[in-house]
Amino acid sequence: MAVFAISFRIDNGFDHPKRWQSVVDAIKKEAIDGDKWEETTSFFLIKSNKTAAELLDSIYYGSDLNESRDVILVLNTSFKDHAHKGAKYPYTLNALLDAR
Repeated sequence: MAVFAISFRIDNGFDHPKRWQSVVDAIKKEAIDGDKWEETTSFFLIKSNKTAAELLDSIYYGSDLNESRDVILVLNTSFKDHAHKGAKYPYTLNALLDAR
């Protein structure tokens, strides 16, 4: 088991509220025992037995995220692992996270 930080941004558009809620619901489904921290906007801390890539895929395919419009980052805070979709500057993001 590990603790994950999940941050996301939904592109503005007519379907923003629906898509945002679909991501929130998908993240909540992934939280072991329903334990989660969600006091800030578009950011969660949860526990999961998955890898960062597995958790990202589960959230992505279980929601209405669109990689061409939205951004999501899944960061394993327990181990040096992360995954993302939709980053405008993925090389910068990876370089910073790989420097941990």
